[in-house]
Amino acid sequence: MTGQPGDHLRTPPPAWDLLQDKILVHTRTGNGVRADLAQMGQTHDGLTLCGTDAIQTARSFHGHNPGELLQLVDPAAYEEYATCEEPFRPDLIRQSGQLSFLDDEDGSSLQGLLDVQLGNGVAAALTPTRYIKAGKRAIITAAVDAAGELEAERTILTVPLDHGWLRSDDDVDWLSGELGRLPHIKAITLGSIYNPLKLKGMATALSRLIGGLERAALIRTDLAGLDAYARGAVFASIGMQTPLRHVRTPGAPPPKNRTHRAVTTTVLHPQLLRYFNADTLEILYGDTDPPRCECSECQGASLTRFQHENRAHQEAANRHNIATWLPWAQELQRAAPGQARLAAWQEICWNAVEAHRRLREKLSAPGELEVPQWLSEWIQEPGQDLPAH
Repeated sequence: MTGQPGDHLRTPPPAWDLLQDKILVHTRTGNGVRADLAQMGQTHDGLTLCGTDAIQTARSFHGHNPGELLQLVDPAAYEEYATCEEPFRPDLIRQSGQLSFLDDEDGSSLQGLLDVQLGNGVAAALTPTRYIKAGKRAIITAAVDAAGELEAERTILTVPLDHGWLRSDDDVDWLSGELGRLPHIKAITLGSIYNPLKLKGMATALSRLIGGLERAALIRTDLAGLDAYARGAVFASIGMQTPLRHVRTPGAPPPKNRTHRAVTTTVLHPQLLRYFNADTLEILYGDTDPPRCECSECQGASLTRFQHENRAHQEAANRHNIATWLPWAQELQRAAPGQARLAAWQEICWNAVEAHRRLREKLSAPGELEVPQWLSEWIQEPGQDLPAH
């Protein structure tokens, strides 16, 4: 027998126990985020932090709220393509100005970056995996082999997949088998220039991948995180800011809205289960009375009050978005895993489909109110047509 008395009490639980059934807020640090999210910490399950001061913020949260606010740090190495030789970017924290937390000896090593995360109070360390092009199976294998050398109980393999991986059933099946070789949590995140789930079949394929993979998670995502959780994911991490709801293809220009301005304010519509740009919502309702939102942030205020490209309105909309999806997450967490949880989620989705149909004839711009592709796919089984409710 080795070790000291009481060591078993100091050893943290494995990541899959700490993160089981958690729905996290994926957010950039700074701009008042710390105060907002610490205040909301009594309701949400924790944070996945990214940005140049993510490590310091994780340490600060851990110091002020030990054991109360679960955190992860997303190294966000997605701006470069992965290769077989270099699936990871272990020097990322050094290049982000965090050199003070790294020793010279391990500052450019993969284990060094993971140790920096773990040393600052996170629940588990995420690998700094680069963006993986569709069909590049050898890169997936290289990442899996490298991750296999890392401690499974404290390491999460981040898997940033181009959405093209979901176009082929054969690729999805292969991914399930290859990633399934690892006992680690596999944190999937999808990449595309635009929302990858807009394309037909993408939501169904993603659901199939998550449902067929042991210890899967979905991070840096939108409400697809709730779908993943309903289908058996260990945890999900839903983006607070618009760019954190999927990964952008390396080198792609930032998105523009219809007025060619940077998209800054997005609003989650409680009845329709989807995000809208603030100016799109205003056009959608036109002269029609907009709905009142009863979430804890809005407390009966108009859903169309948010202004586009207004920092204060953007931050308020972000808080509204979290306050809107939190009750859905909590409803799923109360449901038993398996069919009961999936049925609860599909009922939420069905209500949103019906809301689209009811509102279409009442609004000033009904053409904006087609049921989105992903919502149609969340309420049907693979291979089936959209059923009648």
